[in-house]
Amino acid sequence: MDKGIIIWIVFLIVFAAGTLISRQMKKGIIDSGIETDAVVSRIVDNGMPDEIDINAYVRFHTEEGEEIEAVLSNPGNDLKEGQKVRIKYHPKFRNNARLI
Repeated sequence: MDKGIIIWIVFLIVFAAGTLISRQMKKGIIDSGIETDAVVSRIVDNGMPDEIDINAYVRFHTEEGEEIEAVLSNPGNDLKEGQKVRIKYHPKFRNNARLI
């Protein structure tokens, strides 16, 4: 088999696995997530000069009292550092949260 075809097959498998895991996390957070208050701790622009790739992070306390910093999977473009927000997180995926 051609080496290029093998590389594309591996790429497609990795992409499909990543998509499946992402959807599973989103479904878990939406279906079984725990609501809590959080504060936007930082906003990071990972983009190049001609693109926008912003990650927003929040800090919150779990039901057990542990402080966590998580990336928001659905950040709004109007978030500011220090802003209080309401989120949902899943105990298995505590490093990812969603605004509600």
